[in-house]
Amino acid sequence: MKNKSFGHLLACVCGLVLTVASCEKMTVSQEDGGDKGDANVHLSISSFEQTPFSATRAAVSDVCTRISFLVYDNSGTRIRKEDQQVGDDDFGRVDFMLAKGRYFLVVTAHSGEGNPTSTNAQKIGFTNKTGFTDTFLYADSLTVGEEDVERSLPLKRIVAMVRFIPYDAVPARADSIRFYYTGGSGTFNAVEGGWGVVNSTQVQWYELSHTERKFEIYTIPHTGDDDHLKVLVNTYRRGNGDLSIVSECEIEGIPVKRNHITTCRGFLFSPVYRQTFNITIDDVWDNDSILFYFNE
Repeated sequence: MKNKSFGHLLACVCGLVLTVASCEKMTVSQEDGGDKGDANVHLSISSFEQTPFSATRAAVSDVCTRISFLVYDNSGTRIRKEDQQVGDDDFGRVDFMLAKGRYFLVVTAHSGEGNPTSTNAQKIGFTNKTGFTDTFLYADSLTVGEEDVERSLPLKRIVAMVRFIPYDAVPARADSIRFYYTGGSGTFNAVEGGWGVVNSTQVQWYELSHTERKFEIYTIPHTGDDDHLKVLVNTYRRGNGDLSIVSECEIEGIPVKRNHITTCRGFLFSPVYRQTFNITIDDVWDNDSILFYFNE
């Protein structure tokens, strides 16, 4: 009788364990959770637009240092987020479990100081603190059924770059430079193709070594690719905890276009001449060219 009661109790405990295990398996699709050993979704980055990239982990790290894999349900709620940094195991690849259903998958790749805000797929944003860098996006629907999902992801560039090549030397007293610019966006809509959705005030700082021959800033253009930036360039000198301005130059009407590099050549630190900015496109990105004249 005693053994029979024990056997009955053991059977109940085993049943309870199996029930708990089953419940746990049903919740592995929740954000930042899940057992990769039971994964039914397998994603890997296959290419980056307009880059000399091959599908290896080393090549992924040549293009970016941070990747975010984001999954949203039909209501737009983010249910899964996995952030990776260069050096992580399987950088550029992820495996996880999702329940059967339809989802929206977003992958961002960049080299900022932090990950973008991503609660809302229609307003994924970088800040001045996290920085603005070359940024790539994959966004598409994702259906999970009986069979495992394996998908190779081609990422597209969603930014424009402005490259400044000054004719004049950096002021000897300056130890930092700030680019303060408006006209573009630091926030994009992944559902609508990654175009900018706000009018951002963007700031980029660089420490100066006085060997620089170029400076680069990034922005996310709005739909239509007809954005023009207004850029204020200041150099500074630090002393006793304060910043003092050494030089200042303001440039208006700089055209930017997604997946294009706008090159501005001129007097950046001593803007006393009528300036001509020749706008060209880097061969690595695209082969179109634009000529733009700016009068200081």
